Amino acid sequence: MKSKSLSLTLAGLLILLSLAACSGSAQGTQASGPPGNPIAPGPALAPATSAAPEPAGSDAVHIKAGNAALDAGDLSKAEAEFKAALAANPGAAAAQLGLGNVYDRQARYAEAATALQAAIKLDPGLVAAHTNLGVAYYQQQQFTEAMDQYKAALALQPDDPDTLYLEAVVYLQQHDLAAAQPLLEQVEQIKPDLPEVYYGLGVLYQLKGDKAQAITNFKKFLSLGQKAQDPTSIQHAQQELQALQK
Repeated sequence: MKSKSLSLTLAGLLILLSLAACSGSAQGTQASGPPGNPIAPGPALAPATSAAPEPAGSDAVHIKAGNAALDAGDLSKAEAEFKAALAANPGAAAAQLGLGNVYDRQARYAEAATALQAAIKLDPGLVAAHTNLGVAYYQQQQFTEAMDQYKAALALQPDDPDTLYLEAVVYLQQHDLAAAQPLLEQVEQIKPDLPEVYYGLGVLYQLKGDKAQAITNFKKFLSLGQKAQDPTSIQHAQQELQALQK
């Protein structure tokens, strides 16, 4: 059984770029977040498609219980179960991954990073741990470190759409539109039902001054809104769309 990563619920990644300070000001867009913060929503953590196998024994029981508690939103129980798994087997990479996921859900990003670093040390091929560590860094605005982890994950699994999207978000954060656009287009081809890619494209085209394409992509995002991983992103997209349509 594969060790699970965090669900794709986004806790705090959505803080919009101050578009008025960039090309968006030409379209009458108002600043919707402080400069220098993350600008687009994205999967908080990638699915554990290459997770460490659960070890046999009591630690496996605790890992299974921890994942179930995490799915149910019982973070206290999940933390206790993953810690119990590590007490039984300090080498359980899946337990470190789970513990990192718990801390991420609690916005304890520095602790999440420590746990995920430990998971990678135990199993360097654990794709989800690299991606999730990138998210923990990103949440702390350590964008270079986040990008390093996304690239490590993509070296192991090159076509993972969630990680590709997260990489594109870093490029958007850095205003590198030429690097972000092909990644977003690639994600759209691989996973066209991922709502966040259309939010990212909406931001991209808004920054490029292409009002029509920005509107098209924000509308597409809203049409998939029930699948969005951060419900607050719907409100932000609606605000951006209204500003663009004035």
